[in-house]
Amino acid sequence: MTTLPDIPRLYTALAEVLAVLLYAHRLPPRMNQRVIWGVEAGWAVLLGAFLQATGKVPLAWWIPCMAMAILSMLLFLWVTRSITLLEAGYVCARAFILAELAASVEWQLHCVLWPQRGGAEPLSLLLLAAVYGGIFAAMLFVENRRPGPAGKLKITPAGTFVAVVMALTAFAVSNLSFANGSEANMNMFYIRTLVDLAGVLILTVQHEQLREAALHSELAELDGVLHRQYEQYKQSKENIRLINRRYHELKMQIAAIRAERDHAKQDVALAAMESGIRQYEAENKTGNPVLDTLLTAKSLYCQQHHITMTCVADGHLLDFLETGEICTIVGTALDNATESVETEPDHEKRLIRVYMDMKGTQLYISFTNFTAAKKLSKVGRGFKTSKGEGHGFGLVRMDDIVSRYDGYLSRNSEDGAFTTEILIPQV
Repeated sequence: MTTLPDIPRLYTALAEVLAVLLYAHRLPPRMNQRVIWGVEAGWAVLLGAFLQATGKVPLAWWIPCMAMAILSMLLFLWVTRSITLLEAGYVCARAFILAELAASVEWQLHCVLWPQRGGAEPLSLLLLAAVYGGIFAAMLFVENRRPGPAGKLKITPAGTFVAVVMALTAFAVSNLSFANGSEANMNMFYIRTLVDLAGVLILTVQHEQLREAALHSELAELDGVLHRQYEQYKQSKENIRLINRRYHELKMQIAAIRAERDHAKQDVALAAMESGIRQYEAENKTGNPVLDTLLTAKSLYCQQHHITMTCVADGHLLDFLETGEICTIVGTALDNATESVETEPDHEKRLIRVYMDMKGTQLYISFTNFTAAKKLSKVGRGFKTSKGEGHGFGLVRMDDIVSRYDGYLSRNSEDGAFTTEILIPQV
């Protein structure tokens, strides 16, 4: 049987670089995009040089060299993308086995067509471009064919472990014949390609299961949001009913005051009536009807639950936002703030502050609430919380809206206070 050359090391390096970038482009960057491009270029050159230099090492050194290449993929993902080391391991496992499949398929076709032709010849490079382009384009289509969840996939340690074990198993089985020193032949290429293909399919199925789980979780959270909105609607109806009842009571009080001839008694009755009316002085006039409605409804809720909410806002500054965007940003922030301050047993410390104004050329929005809770631990861009379903979805929607306008959002937790700050450029 004819002995065939193995995959050129630069072909392997290129496959690994393309596979990593395919998955990395969907992940949030950790640094400036230009810096990332520079790091990508430098890493690609170093990886190619390393694999080329170690292409002729003894068999005993081959596995450590491959481990170093995989480690470089892992570190590149972790350094340049805003993900945990656990998430980087999961992505690295998927990228590595995809690279193995692409390199194996391309070189198998090369050996079928031109078994004696070198990898640097024009026809070989054309085949390389066609096969790599086809495989990675197909995988990109699979990844993008359906919209994913609004937030990041929840990668558990078990999920990462399974992905890493599957990738290493596929790699070990596909290269078993090469590792024992046997001369390469077409049958060995067939086995390697099929095993790598099986590995890619298994990891893709696993990823789809994680995606489906995230979408189901997001749907449950959305259901929670809708439930809260319905509860708020019922509360608004109750407020209207109370106001109508109070309206009729005031009419009767006014009639009684008019009939009273004792001025002292009239003054007492008027003072009592003013005190009763004051609790309904919750209407906000900011200049934006959507913002006014949200603030008024929340002000009524705060009055009923002994919460002091102060607001300094120019509603006209929000006119560029859509109604749904205002509801999401302001509604979510106020919902979280009121739920937080309600844990404070001292009613005088139940405080919420809302501020909206321009800072230079940027719209500045802040929500500050005081709470009895201790400083929360930060997890990624969010905080550990015991709140129920629905809160996570609202926060993700807030992040998406601010990002859509090239804005900046930060959440800060300190002992006794929680602040959400938003900056949105206006030029």
